[in-house]
Amino acid sequence: MRASFITWYPYCRRSDAIAEALGGRSHLVHYLAFKRPSQAPVKYVLQTATTLRILARERPDLVLVAAPPVFAALPVWWHARRTGARFVVDAHTGVFADPRWRWLMPLTRKVFVHADAIVVTGERLLERVRSWGARGVVIGDVPVRLGPGRAPASCVGPRVVVVNTFSADEPVGAVLTAARMLPSASFFVTGDTRYADARWLNDRPSNLLFTGFTAEPDYAGLLRAADVVVVLTTQDDTMQRGAYEAMSLGKPLVTSDWGLLRQTFSRGTIHVRNEAAAITEGIGRALANADSLGAEMRSLAVERELVFEARLAELRSVVAEAAPRGRVVARRAGREIKA
Repeated sequence: MRASFITWYPYCRRSDAIAEALGGRSHLVHYLAFKRPSQAPVKYVLQTATTLRILARERPDLVLVAAPPVFAALPVWWHARRTGARFVVDAHTGVFADPRWRWLMPLTRKVFVHADAIVVTGERLLERVRSWGARGVVIGDVPVRLGPGRAPASCVGPRVVVVNTFSADEPVGAVLTAARMLPSASFFVTGDTRYADARWLNDRPSNLLFTGFTAEPDYAGLLRAADVVVVLTTQDDTMQRGAYEAMSLGKPLVTSDWGLLRQTFSRGTIHVRNEAAAITEGIGRALANADSLGAEMRSLAVERELVFEARLAELRSVVAEAAPRGRVVARRAGREIKA
């Protein structure tokens, strides 16, 4: 089964990894500036046209599409109706929790119930999409394959790498305060600073560096050099790609104290409240127990790889068992004729 994965972001390692695991191709379709809602009407038209061109060229049997935005699923749904292809929505947590997308819930539900499967990050979201009548599969685990990378310059004290994108659910302010409370460590905060609050950039502590968006070799080298990796979110049911990257490298992890993250990262991890004092204390504990936490992470990585393979097999089964999708071959007297 030929697979294509459509993502309307300039980058998405999750989409890349799932596409690779399915033996398909990942297409990052994006125009104009990222995270600029005022440009959405123009960019969505451009991205719709490009999506349809990709699907017409590749003619995949299975199309996966990341949401939000749910608008990305519309050309995929149309293509599936025209060709009989299967289509799957990889529903990120923002679809359900982010105010920017919640107002579109009626459209989201309509798309989801017509898809062959909806991929979600945890059991609570699985129950929700099933209550709508959609077919759901949980894939929180996505294996990471980081290259050797380029080693970063040396730093003073232990290296704390904060995997960050300046999304609305990341407590960056608390991280800056935590860095001030732990002056013996060097903090490296990733993410494209064009999306950062100017106050953070202008008032950073001297032991914290904003790296900006880094090329893959530099990013991999930075993570490999980390003594502790920190990945935080204020939203429950949000899976953390950076946490998987830490796990793949056997790095001690500090992450937010949510049920989904406790269940997934059950060892090798310090779970903390999204408050400066708790983050500081968690980093201190992770540094003090780095060897044992690292060993736990390496064993956990083996287990979670098996979970991913099982969930991927479940997705294939759900798609294969879905009702056949008729292919529209003609239109006559205002009605569709299906093959």
